[in-house]
Amino acid sequence: MRKVFLLFAASMALSAGVRSAEELSVDLMQSIEDTNKSLSSNIALSNKQAATADAKELTQMFAQVETFFDHKGDAKNAVDLAKQSKDLSTEIVGYVAANNFESATTAATTLSRTCRTCHTFYKKE
Repeated sequence: MRKVFLLFAASMALSAGVRSAEELSVDLMQSIEDTNKSLSSNIALSNKQAATADAKELTQMFAQVETFFDHKGDAKNAVDLAKQSKDLSTEIVGYVAANNFESATTAATTLSRTCRTCHTFYKKE
């Protein structure tokens, strides 16, 4: 039974990866926006556990965005912005772990600006 579950989980992960290379989900982008807002709030509240969870989730989601634009081609700027966002999310995890909420706030502000920059060029209306 465990083997069947593992096979199913691997199959789902593989199909999710293929899907991310074909289309950028509106749901993913909405999740990023919602999680980014939650992150900013949790940093302001010095909620270490929730801010860490949000930043880690953003790191994973920006990795999906980076993969999408990398596979799409002809969108180097979007790849770079997604990578920058992913890296900022990772930095935030470190700042929060060190209880450095001031630096986490600065990084979260830069992250929000990076999102807006990408939307200027790539967001579909």
